[in-house]
Amino acid sequence: MLSLAALHANEALDVLEGRKDAGSVALPAAAEDADDETKAVIPLADEWAPSPLDSLWAKAVLFDDPSNPWIQQLAINGLFHWSGAWGEATPEGGREVDLDGTRTRRARLGARLRAFRNTEIEAVAELAGDSEFSGIERLKGTTRFLDNAYVSYGKMRPGFTSEYRTEPQRMLTPERSFLVNMVAPANTLGLMVGQDTERWDWGLGWFSSDNDSNLGGIEGNGFLLANVAYETVARTEGGAPIRTRWHADYIYNFDDRNSPAIPRYNVAGRKSANGNQLIARNPSFQHLFSTGVELEQGRFGFAGDFILASGDTNAWGLSLTPSYWAMPGTLRIVGRYHYADTDDAAGLVGGMGVGSDPYFDSTPVFVGDEYHSFYLGANLHLYKDDLVIMNGLEHVLLKDEAGAGFDTDAWIWHSGMRLSF
Repeated sequence: MLSLAALHANEALDVLEGRKDAGSVALPAAAEDADDETKAVIPLADEWAPSPLDSLWAKAVLFDDPSNPWIQQLAINGLFHWSGAWGEATPEGGREVDLDGTRTRRARLGARLRAFRNTEIEAVAELAGDSEFSGIERLKGTTRFLDNAYVSYGKMRPGFTSEYRTEPQRMLTPERSFLVNMVAPANTLGLMVGQDTERWDWGLGWFSSDNDSNLGGIEGNGFLLANVAYETVARTEGGAPIRTRWHADYIYNFDDRNSPAIPRYNVAGRKSANGNQLIARNPSFQHLFSTGVELEQGRFGFAGDFILASGDTNAWGLSLTPSYWAMPGTLRIVGRYHYADTDDAAGLVGGMGVGSDPYFDSTPVFVGDEYHSFYLGANLHLYKDDLVIMNGLEHVLLKDEAGAGFDTDAWIWHSGMRLSF
């Protein structure tokens, strides 16, 4: 019984960390005399066919003994993410901007330790990018106590929006959306407490305003993060199971414009690629809010997120991301529509192509006040979610009616490969 309890606690940690979908966790079999209502709420599961590569990936687990009272598991983990983009942005009245490029977007190596049947410690180093990006990506501990409660501590990514909360090796698109990259806080030192029950999850935490590629320290007054989510699994009228998860996230930034963690990048003093206008300062946000829903039914999946950020700059937007398994477990079709808006001149700041995350690469930088992105792609899963080839086409419209830059139209072909363990 202790071994079984430890196994379910480990699976709960995987769900909490974003390494496993809640729908993929197998629950104990229902009793034979269970009624139809009980049977109707069995979660969906990702079913992967046995592969010759299973034994190779299993070597990442160096030690695994749920019955050991001190250490239950020791494993190494890693992520290699290569991305390429080919296209051009065409500003009205300006010169075309070449977006061709390839990058090692992420190169991570780390270790995970599970101990005392309730604690997980994870350390991950980022090896890609320049010195401002590479370093210690996370050094985080999570301890579970009482009834499904937990406390997380150390350097970690704040859980804001479903897209930013998702680990890169589980993302459906080559890169996060424009507005998420613009407003999301940095990985920094923090303390988070919460609870995840069968249906309700909640969390409350404080994070430092320091933004250091390594550990950093306690700087400024920091920011508060609050999360709440509600999940149900039921049957449709046709009898098919459907999983629905709603979430809401809120951040209050005590340091406002003086926080280097919100935003996590620095583009002040650069010139925009669509108009050669000087970007005098970084956008700053004191309040950030996100809410959205995720759905899974058979081969179909959907994620929708709405974001609102206010401060010296006010910005808002939404992302709609449907997906469909054309060949279950092998070929997944992914679409995304992303919209962002602001009332401020040059209030939207970000990149395109392989430089779409200004924290990783802030050249070229585009500015505007209304953004539309249409993406359609296909992900080829050579081995589960751990070896994926991604290809897709994106059309971007960036308007700038306020006049700090030029309206810009871009067509971009994306290709990428992810290897994780």
